[in-house]
Amino acid sequence: MLNDDALWDEFGAESEEHCDTAERLLATTPDAGGVAALFRAFHSLKGMSAALGAAGMAQVAHHCEDLLGQARQGRRAMTPPVMAALLAAVDALRAQRSSVLATRRDAKPPPGLLHRLETLEAVPTAGATTGVTPARAAPPAAQMPGAHQPADDQAVDHRAADEQAALAPLAAMLRDSAVELAAAAHEGASPLSGALAEEARRAGQTRLAARLAELDAQPPLPLLGALRRQLGSLALLASVDAGADALAAATAALDDGGWLPRLAALAPLLAGNPAALVPEARALGEIAAALGLDALEDWLLLTEDLAGRAATDDDAAALLAALGPDLAAQLGRRTDAAALRAMPPPGVAPASALSPATASVPEELAHLLSAEGHRRVEEGLAAGRSLYRARLGVPSDAVEEAAVQSWLEAQNAEPLTSRTLLDTVPPTLDMLFLAPAEPEALAAARAAFDPAGRLVLAMTPLRAATQPSGEANAAPVASLRVRQEAVDGIIGLEAELHAAVLSLDGLLAQEEADSLPATLAALARRAGGSAGRELAALAARLGHARAPRERARSHLALALRRLDDAVMELRVVPIGTLFNRLPRIVRSVAQSAAKDVALEMEGQDVRIDRALIELLADPLLHLARNAVDHGVEEPDARRAAGKPPRATLRVRAERRTGMVRVEVSDDGRGIDRQAVLRAALTRGLVSEAEAAAMDDHDARRLLFRPGFSTRERVSETSGRGVGLDVVQEAVRRAGGTLDLSSTPGRGTTFVLNLPLSAAMAAVLLVEVEGHTYAFPTARVEAVLPADTPAMPLARLLGLRPTRPPGAVVLLRQTMGGQVALAVDQVRQRTDLLLRPLPPALATLPALGGAGILGNGEAVVILEPDGIAMPSTHEELA
Repeated sequence: MLNDDALWDEFGAESEEHCDTAERLLATTPDAGGVAALFRAFHSLKGMSAALGAAGMAQVAHHCEDLLGQARQGRRAMTPPVMAALLAAVDALRAQRSSVLATRRDAKPPPGLLHRLETLEAVPTAGATTGVTPARAAPPAAQMPGAHQPADDQAVDHRAADEQAALAPLAAMLRDSAVELAAAAHEGASPLSGALAEEARRAGQTRLAARLAELDAQPPLPLLGALRRQLGSLALLASVDAGADALAAATAALDDGGWLPRLAALAPLLAGNPAALVPEARALGEIAAALGLDALEDWLLLTEDLAGRAATDDDAAALLAALGPDLAAQLGRRTDAAALRAMPPPGVAPASALSPATASVPEELAHLLSAEGHRRVEEGLAAGRSLYRARLGVPSDAVEEAAVQSWLEAQNAEPLTSRTLLDTVPPTLDMLFLAPAEPEALAAARAAFDPAGRLVLAMTPLRAATQPSGEANAAPVASLRVRQEAVDGIIGLEAELHAAVLSLDGLLAQEEADSLPATLAALARRAGGSAGRELAALAARLGHARAPRERARSHLALALRRLDDAVMELRVVPIGTLFNRLPRIVRSVAQSAAKDVALEMEGQDVRIDRALIELLADPLLHLARNAVDHGVEEPDARRAAGKPPRATLRVRAERRTGMVRVEVSDDGRGIDRQAVLRAALTRGLVSEAEAAAMDDHDARRLLFRPGFSTRERVSETSGRGVGLDVVQEAVRRAGGTLDLSSTPGRGTTFVLNLPLSAAMAAVLLVEVEGHTYAFPTARVEAVLPADTPAMPLARLLGLRPTRPPGAVVLLRQTMGGQVALAVDQVRQRTDLLLRPLPPALATLPALGGAGILGNGEAVVILEPDGIAMPSTHEELA
């Protein structure tokens, strides 16, 4: 294998991306576009693996590519066995990839996987049509999550091996007779084809037998094409060459090219009635198969598929309209069989079918645009206008607001959409607009209007006006792959800079510095004489330095906010990377539990700190498993309760002010209070007296106790006592909260409120006995008067209170509990730069983290869920 570290790094990154893409697309039954994307992913994996000498990975990817090639050509439907085999291949490729990267040596495929893929590829799909299942078609019953598949893979492998041994003699016989079969088909009836048909019938290959028996019909080429396809399938079943290539070579040698005029006449049909195109494309595809013109066959199969669906599928009609000119151009350049052999394979989505007009709109703004908004972007660019994105500061009064509005109007700007970014300090407005000015001219106008950059904080040209025909296109935006270590280093440096700037800002904001000029002026008046004059001059210089200092401070704060935004883009990823893991586990649990569950996911584009993705992966998967295994009922029980037999599990993410809300809800049976209490009694978590005194809220809190489960037997997914306590702890470590609501008979909802960033935390600072502590602001319910009954925080911390309380902070615990704590002073709300806790402190339940204030002071974040209140009220202040 190669020893080029750069190539290996590239292979590691890209192969992981392709595996992630494949698994995401296989989460649900893919449509034609999904099949094409899967084909490309496995094709890329095959190529890069072969290039680095990882033949085992290339072999697995090649078989997946062949299977998906059949689906692209309409020969195979994406049935549950096909999906399961492809998912198994993705798992195998991941394992092989890890081994290859660790050892830089080839890794063999798992035993039986290649044969499983080959068997699927060779066996035709019952009832398959010539097209890939459309995206809007409802899946058949066998594809539902509750449908069962054979679990004994070894038995399947043994049966396949027996079938292979039985078919090998037939495959060898057909291979030896391929040339004679081609000649017999051209000459007419022959006893050879009848004899071979009988042999195929004895071997159980009835479709192959029927095709052989038809070889005396005329014209022969379509029949030979269908026969060649069947010989290819037989070769995979028997693992022996069945003569498909030999048949094509012999047929090509006997071909007189009489079908070429029909192929030339196909071009005008591409622009006509799609229904008339279907039979001709099918017949010519059979001829191409007979002659071994594989690329032409792919073009014709794709044309037949799209033409057959064009009447009811707008996407297929659009693709056919774009495919027609490409195919017509190819046919116009190739007038004989030799030229057709060099024909390139088709693409499922020709470039001409796509409109790039709105491709430059940022993802976070694109989803805010309506269809009319997208149309306005296209029309504006075509009319010579340019597209801009601006970050506007929130005006302090109506005069400034009117000034910004007037400036936009003066530039003939057409606002398209905007959003308020409440997580910035202060809040800002993110706007998308069209304007006729060139970027340089608009930048000059902006500088003249707002030279300090206080109202128009930033302005970025996204795309210039559409260039006239014949002008050179703009250079594509370059992408750069950066090592993860480098990104982590940049994030760490930005955090250090943030701490230093906050410290400097704190020094500049001190009241002593502002009052110093006035103090010096007073001393100058008292001193008099030359000393007084010197003090007065010094006071004047300090006073004059205040304005430049404030401007520098403002510019530094603005630059830091921009840097925060830029670094956040490095560390955030779509939460969809986490959601994409759910469909597979939901389908697996539903199948094992004989339940029918539809998974609905919303908000996959919401972005979250990548450090939180792995931290939340297991909790989210557990909530999904829990909902399917515990929450939803079996189909019969749902029918009896008046519900649809198919349950719905909904996972939704949405951006809130400074946070992300993730909701996992089902429409199942809800939480049974009595079942929870029985399980708690059985496990010894509560006494009978305690259980009798518990209301619904208290009973639900038991679900979060370590070791709790309502299952009496341990199953593959439940009953081990590792449950919601783990979920709650993971959410707490992420700096978030977990809420639960449930209605018996209606369903259950878990809500995860998560921070946007794992590096910063919004906290409320309090002071106790000269020490500063922090509470997460998401948990602060209220700040109450000092005479409110509360537990002194100093006493809980092991300190001796020496002064009366100055305020009471009311904190919310998970599951609705509250804690009232008396503190000496409430200081301020701020954003805290987080630092990891030492291992010895990280295990303490009341410590939620630690951070550094702007002045360099270390602060401990107290976790409300870990604060244990006394059982009596004797210690309350």
